[in-house]
Amino acid sequence: MVEEALRDNLGVKTVVAAPSLVQHHGKGVLKLAESRGIDVLWISERLMDALSESKTPQPVMAEVKMKQYSEEGLLANAAGLIVIAHQLQDPGNLGTIIRTAEAVGASGLAITQNTVDPFNAKAVRASMGSILRLPVVHIEDIATFMKTCKQRDFQTVATVLTAEKTHFDVDLRKPTVVILGQEGAGLPQDIMSDIDLRIRIPMAATIDSLNVATAAAVILYEAMRQRLR
Repeated sequence: MVEEALRDNLGVKTVVAAPSLVQHHGKGVLKLAESRGIDVLWISERLMDALSESKTPQPVMAEVKMKQYSEEGLLANAAGLIVIAHQLQDPGNLGTIIRTAEAVGASGLAITQNTVDPFNAKAVRASMGSILRLPVVHIEDIATFMKTCKQRDFQTVATVLTAEKTHFDVDLRKPTVVILGQEGAGLPQDIMSDIDLRIRIPMAATIDSLNVATAAAVILYEAMRQRLR
């Protein structure tokens, strides 16, 4: 991810490296940092291990200044596909959703209060670098944001196990907001009552639900498939 951030000029301020970096594929990282005029701070292997949250860290880190995005930027994006993560708690799920949203060309991700930090180390790793590129916007109130989306001709979509229509049956080529609820509790009733399209994902009788990141991928790729026709 550090090499990718340097290559794409994504706001790296400082590279932090341990000596073993030069024994791996890290020479490319160092050359990129030099070409960008970015300082490299050398630290010991022991300190790198202490700083990292992973058990077997790679010998490089970076300080990155993240871009600031706005709600208006999401709404005005030509892709017309927004994902809302409402009170998700698992950083791995959130990072995976960020990665998937970038993969399908979504406008970006809106995150409500009490959702896990998208810059949590596990979320960053799960995003595989997508967190550096996909617009992520924190919203104060989901109901207000949904109302704004509808005023801008977006349709809102959420999964419901008892819904009559599946994600194959609805038109996802229109400007669409896909709303994802908390892993255990799902979406609260006051939000569900304001959803335009309630859909379900067909599953075998032995399965009653999917992981939220998997469900997001299924819906978002159906939206992409429809838009590519």
